[in-house]
Amino acid sequence: MTERAKKEQTKERIEKAALALFREKGYTRTTVQEITNAANVAKGTFFNYFPTKDSIMQSLANERLQGVMPYVRQSHLKYRPLPVRLRSYLQFILVDFDQYPALTIEMWNHVLKERSLLFSHWEELLQSAKIRGELETTASVETWGHIIHSLISHGIHTFATEPSKARLLTNVMTLVEASLDAIIEKRGHSLMKKLVILGGGYGGMRMLQRLLPNELPEDVEVTLIDQLPYHCLKTEYYALAAGTAADHHLRVEFPEDARLTIKYGTITNVNLEEMKVELEDGDQVSYDKLVIGLGCEDKYHNVPGAKEFTHSIQTMGATRRTYEALNNVRPNGVVSIVGAGLSGVELASELRESRPDLTVKLFDRGDIILSMFPRKLSTYVQNWFVDHGVDVINNSNITKVEPGALYNHDERIDCDAIIWTAGVQPVEVVRNLDVEKDSQGRVVLTPQHFLPTDENVFVVGDCASLPHAPSAQLAEGQAEQIVTILKKQWNGEPLPEELPRIKLKGVLGSLGKKHGFGLMGERTLLGRVPRVLKSGVLWMYKHHSGA
Repeated sequence: MTERAKKEQTKERIEKAALALFREKGYTRTTVQEITNAANVAKGTFFNYFPTKDSIMQSLANERLQGVMPYVRQSHLKYRPLPVRLRSYLQFILVDFDQYPALTIEMWNHVLKERSLLFSHWEELLQSAKIRGELETTASVETWGHIIHSLISHGIHTFATEPSKARLLTNVMTLVEASLDAIIEKRGHSLMKKLVILGGGYGGMRMLQRLLPNELPEDVEVTLIDQLPYHCLKTEYYALAAGTAADHHLRVEFPEDARLTIKYGTITNVNLEEMKVELEDGDQVSYDKLVIGLGCEDKYHNVPGAKEFTHSIQTMGATRRTYEALNNVRPNGVVSIVGAGLSGVELASELRESRPDLTVKLFDRGDIILSMFPRKLSTYVQNWFVDHGVDVINNSNITKVEPGALYNHDERIDCDAIIWTAGVQPVEVVRNLDVEKDSQGRVVLTPQHFLPTDENVFVVGDCASLPHAPSAQLAEGQAEQIVTILKKQWNGEPLPEELPRIKLKGVLGSLGKKHGFGLMGERTLLGRVPRVLKSGVLWMYKHHSGA
């Protein structure tokens, strides 16, 4: 190894040690002595490379700046509109904000000291946009470089305390875009095709993962509309409600890409004629292609009081409230779960383990729970409940719910909490759509997953009428096929008359933390193996989604 290579290796070792300590302890609380100990170098060696601790941070900031333009010059970003490229630039610089907010802002402060390099970047981005005709010909690249620099610097300083990088970037780019509007040629954005995805559930999430970063055409921009800033693992809501999984363990960040705009809000209406999505705050979002993946909500079957006096695990917000209610149930209290499908079964078993003091009652309309599965599986699960002291009430019929009580065949049963898991229906926005629906209220689609009357509107997940029962697997498989159809539409290619049947890998359910059940093809799995498999599948999903 040459002397120069050895010096580079030593310098890199010091920087890595310093960065690890900055992340662990914070920049200000880390001493030079701690850095030299971690890097296994003498103080004299340290000062040969870095006169001060501050100079290490400056070096790290410079390295971050050296890497940002090659990132923004990538083919999938090179010809994007200027605001998209600027946002992408900032995403690269602030990449660690969600995990290390204070350190990231400290690094940004050091980035600002590299003024000549920063201004060369602003001018390159502006000049590139001007050459493409995106900016007015009279716009001064030098002047607007200073304006952008000032706005971004002020914006990051002002919004540095935002809870997430997404929120920080949204606020900063609002400032930048409002100013750039003065020099943007309006025709520059009119050529962009707008894909709008409603809902960041399993279907919406899979579409984003497939399109970004490399499969989205250069002339398409994506807007995701959701109430929350992250994808939620709905299949695990039962564990959150029972108190055996933490809230943050059920979150997965949405993909990060400058071409993706995430808009938070409640959708009140989809105007198919005007191709607009209407939000509760009065805002409207227009689209060229629309994917509706808004999921489902509880179906109460016209049972009086069911909606008003029971708890739900259909949304993250509802599940949080259910957890609070269950957590506050008095010792030796009674919890009734209405509906012994997959959700009810998993919630009942998890609750039995998390609150062994409670009397848990599970109400099921059938002769045996999970009657849609092979008898061997149903019998195993029912026997598990019997062995673990859960009261299973088969052939039940809930006729009324009141505060603190439900009525089974008109027989009053006092309860401290009642959870409703007895069926679902599409959300109200979808129920209000004037389109063809099946007997379950789900939207009838063509084999290509769009409306028979509108090839620009797709429906994915629980709201779609499909030959299988709704599930996360089904939504993901459907999303994969929708991406295939969208790419053909964008490319002007003929669409296939039929698509391959979506292959489902099977069903896995949990009975607490140690037991489970599953159906993989024709094979029934019972006991420890399906529980371990389910945990593995969940880990893989979070791992591949970047959680």
